[in-house]
Amino acid sequence: MSIYGDLVAKTPSNPLTVFIVEDESLVAMDLEERLTQMGYQVLGIADNGLDALAELKRLTVDLVLMDIHLRDGMDGVEVASQLRQRSNVPVVFVTAHADEATLKRAGQTEPFGYVLKPFDERELRATIEMALYRHRAEAKLRKLERWLATTLNSIGDGVIATDDQRRITLINPLAESVTGWSHFEALGRPLEEVLEIYGEDGRNETSALFVEAVKSGSTVHMGENKCLKSRDGRMVPIDDSISPIRDDDGYINGCVVVFRDCTRSQQLQEERRRLETKMQETQRLESLGVLAAGIAHDFNNLLTVVTMNASLAKTFVARESQVMRGLTDIQAAAERAAQLCNQMLAYAGQGPVSKEALCINALTRDTAQLLTTAISKKTALSLDLGDHVPLVNGDRSQLQQVIMNLVINASESLQDLPGKIKLKTRYMHVEKARLFACRSGNSLPEGNYLMIEVKDTGEGMEPEVLARIFDPFFTTKFTGRGLGLAAVLGIVRSHGGDLSVESVSGAGTTFRIYLPTLEVAEEVTPGEIHDSTSWLGAGHALIVDDEATIRMAGQAVLEYLGFQVEVAEDGMRGLEKILRQAVSYQVVLLDLTMPNLDGREVYKIVRERMPHLPIIIMSGYSSHQATDLMNDGGPTSFIQKPFTVEAIKEKLMALLG
Repeated sequence: MSIYGDLVAKTPSNPLTVFIVEDESLVAMDLEERLTQMGYQVLGIADNGLDALAELKRLTVDLVLMDIHLRDGMDGVEVASQLRQRSNVPVVFVTAHADEATLKRAGQTEPFGYVLKPFDERELRATIEMALYRHRAEAKLRKLERWLATTLNSIGDGVIATDDQRRITLINPLAESVTGWSHFEALGRPLEEVLEIYGEDGRNETSALFVEAVKSGSTVHMGENKCLKSRDGRMVPIDDSISPIRDDDGYINGCVVVFRDCTRSQQLQEERRRLETKMQETQRLESLGVLAAGIAHDFNNLLTVVTMNASLAKTFVARESQVMRGLTDIQAAAERAAQLCNQMLAYAGQGPVSKEALCINALTRDTAQLLTTAISKKTALSLDLGDHVPLVNGDRSQLQQVIMNLVINASESLQDLPGKIKLKTRYMHVEKARLFACRSGNSLPEGNYLMIEVKDTGEGMEPEVLARIFDPFFTTKFTGRGLGLAAVLGIVRSHGGDLSVESVSGAGTTFRIYLPTLEVAEEVTPGEIHDSTSWLGAGHALIVDDEATIRMAGQAVLEYLGFQVEVAEDGMRGLEKILRQAVSYQVVLLDLTMPNLDGREVYKIVRERMPHLPIIIMSGYSSHQATDLMNDGGPTSFIQKPFTVEAIKEKLMALLG
């Protein structure tokens, strides 16, 4: 039923029920007869108050006709008063005469009408019908009030209403909770005392907002960055509005304030901003990684031509000649350039990796010994190595490079002044919040990790410097290349770890690396050592590479090593030469990255048809790109560009015997 619906209508088959309380039996009988003729049903008659209360407790009636003057015990006013306390059945008083005091008492019971003796039938019917109509209207009103009260108590906003003097007339439970004022304490108090709203300037703005709402006659939104000062002194961020209340004639007779506690929403917004910042940082690092890897790959292709030609040319000149010294310098410069490219690949997480089970404490001690000559004599380097530190699966040289880079950077931050660097290891539980603040973008789950910490007492970093320290080529040093920390980040990322940095200008810097650990150490099998001084190959070899200069240099090197060499300028031509089998190739040198049909696709097709053909995969990237290919069981090797005659000779010896 709607809250505005009428009560159940009465019909002849369902007549209105009446109970009569009258101490004069003849009057009571007359009333019963008249009411029956009018179509009402009389359910009972009582001649005293106690019997009437007892009967009405048992019966359900629509109306009570109550004589004010009852002879025995309590009078009708008392009966009506007790009846009103326990039920809402409407009462109509019946009286022949009454003094002013009695009528005043009767009025306090809020009767629904009076009927004078002797009865006029039309007046009796009208009084009863008006009483029932008023009762239905009040029932609907009470139902509406309950519905409104339930709504106000259930909504997720605080609501406070006032009169035209700013005195509080209503406050719902949520408003009680936020302000700290209970309903009984708040009623009648000035609005600005209970609802203290402060802006950024620290002034209580409640009164001014009330005046503005009354003056404008419309809803006033309080704006952003508003706080409510609760009764216990807490400042609660809120979002709210104040609206005027109008009576039936349109006059403003108060205001209603609707507000909500924005603490949780602000926390969610802050968390969303942090996640967006983290995502943007991760995307930026990934983009820079892709760029760095691409540059390194292209440079390695160029350097391959330099290193192969220089190393090949050295085999044709006298050891003591000036040309030999020039070629040696060219090769050395190319190799240093290749090291820079490897640092760029390390930043991209694609550096050459040879992982093994490592004891970080032992690696840290060994690295610290090497660092004694690399850092300032005024720097005090101390070790704090944890007990029972588990092994990690890592590349020894790369992790050593990480520690050396961080310690050397820490020493340089001391600016040749006395200072301390602490190198610390621990196996520890790392909370989600601490991992969230890391910089690699790996998003590690909360858990146990091996931590390597490098802490200095140096000059620290400004926030704008701290934000860019891992960017490739960013440096604050006059002679630096800006790849040290970029490589550190890439190495940590490629090891499945994460890295955080804390720095305060003038108060030092702390780097923390978190690495996953091994439960059981893995045994490492040393590789075989080959004597390559007099080795020469034989038969046909094929070089497949899209760079013409690399094909030319590679052809010269392989012919020098005893092979008859053919070349192919892309994957499709190379695949045709191999599958046509016009000649039987002893070995194929296959570039991994080529347009159209790349080396990976060529390799898979060839392996299906010729599983025993020796293949050396070449790439300006690291072996990460070809790990799955080298593990398929076929005679496969990998060489990273750039490489020298000696390096390719070692690969050929290991592959061909």
